[in-house]
Amino acid sequence: MLESWHLLAEGLVAASQPSVLAAIMVGAIIGLFIGALPGLGPTAGVAILLPVAVSFDGTAAIAALGAVYYGAQYGGAVTAILLGIPGDASATMTVIDGHKLARNGKAGAALGLSIAASFIGGLIGLILLTAFATTIAQAAIAFGPIEMTALMIFSLSLVSVLGGRDLNKAMMSLFAGLFIGTIGLDPMVGLPRFDFGEVRLFDGIEFSIIAVGLFGLAEMYATPPSIGKPQEKNRFRFRELLPDVRGTLQCWRELGSGSLIGFFIGILPGAGATAATMISYAFAKRTSKHPERFGNGAMEGVAAPEAANNSAAYGNMIPMFALGIPGSGTTAVLMGGLLMIGLQPGPMLFQTQSEFVWTIFGSFYIGNLALVAITIVLTPVLATCAFVRPSYLFPAVIAIIVFGIFGINNAMFEVALVIGFGVLGYLMMKLDYPPVPLVLGMILGPILERGIRRTLVASDGNVAVFFQSPIALVIILITVVLLVSPWLLKNRAGKEHQMDEPQAKKIG
Repeated sequence: MLESWHLLAEGLVAASQPSVLAAIMVGAIIGLFIGALPGLGPTAGVAILLPVAVSFDGTAAIAALGAVYYGAQYGGAVTAILLGIPGDASATMTVIDGHKLARNGKAGAALGLSIAASFIGGLIGLILLTAFATTIAQAAIAFGPIEMTALMIFSLSLVSVLGGRDLNKAMMSLFAGLFIGTIGLDPMVGLPRFDFGEVRLFDGIEFSIIAVGLFGLAEMYATPPSIGKPQEKNRFRFRELLPDVRGTLQCWRELGSGSLIGFFIGILPGAGATAATMISYAFAKRTSKHPERFGNGAMEGVAAPEAANNSAAYGNMIPMFALGIPGSGTTAVLMGGLLMIGLQPGPMLFQTQSEFVWTIFGSFYIGNLALVAITIVLTPVLATCAFVRPSYLFPAVIAIIVFGIFGINNAMFEVALVIGFGVLGYLMMKLDYPPVPLVLGMILGPILERGIRRTLVASDGNVAVFFQSPIALVIILITVVLLVSPWLLKNRAGKEHQMDEPQAKKIG
């Protein structure tokens, strides 16, 4: 534990270098505006800037992308509170009470509380990240190829279950991602697979193309034209946007519980910030002395989900850095950034690239602290950005996308691909197919395939080797239960409904 804090101190010093500081500040400011702009969110923002960021120094690139992530978590409350429009799914719970407060003339109190909650949640999440990341990474070193294969299968199944309301659609999205991950040359024998006769697909599809299309362009395609139009009744003066210190201090219980819930929910692969905000909001309401105030403009209803939102962002970092398993769509994009600069996330990363890891963690502390001052100063501007018309916003974003994607290989083929994945992402949104399982299947699929094939080669094709490890066997059994239980519960609910229908007819 003491070693972790010593490494963090060294990381803070390294993160204070001018180039890294500049990357943190630029990323944080961009993240704030991305979170405040309707139709965008942290996943879309990180995905859009990924091709540009990876052209920088490796440490500065990941520090900038991380700053965009937690900066967008800060800025997302602006749109949710002022317009009642969650720019990202994790801001949905903030809308319930935050927008009511704004309509009651307490926009400043709600925005100020969201800033405080974001900082406190982020700080608690960072402390827990520092305390547990190395421990989890060291425990993961004991995992061999068989155990890691079982863990990846479990992770994929967990993401599929939590990736959407319909398990069948989540599984189909996952299989689509696994298929996309197989495009290109076979990693074992070098033969082309599913290239459709296109030589430019021999190296597979660049991750940034899929991420930008599914999360960036798809969000813009799906944004209604009315979002972002000025509304006179929602105009606010500067003094109305100032924080309310007293109201923030009164929510200390919700700030603490939301931060803890958010972090530990965020560690679970696939759970993400959205589940954390919902659970923290429900917990705050259930433990409140005045639950009737929730939904009618309760300050606690803003504090709990905003603290959980930012704490979960750092909880998501643990499975990505320590296990090589992204816990959300945004960390999946961040993991893609690590892979693009030549680093493989996982337990060995803490040994082979210890200085890099702790410099990134140090940049998180600096960025979280800097965001408090930046957000307070830029709150009036952020409030104005909530009313930007899509007709002005989207052409600028599309120009950034085309520039970034074209710059990967200087080819319009990649630009056409990203447009195609944007259309695919839009159709998935309309048909309620979750995109996160697709992205994670595309990232983890090739790693899982190599692990399975290498294990089978070493065991002369003996499949039973996967069941000889007690750890792997337990993980596989949990995976089976996780996949089967939703269908069992659904069938049970259907049978109970059928049994209740005759009784309802008799009563009628």
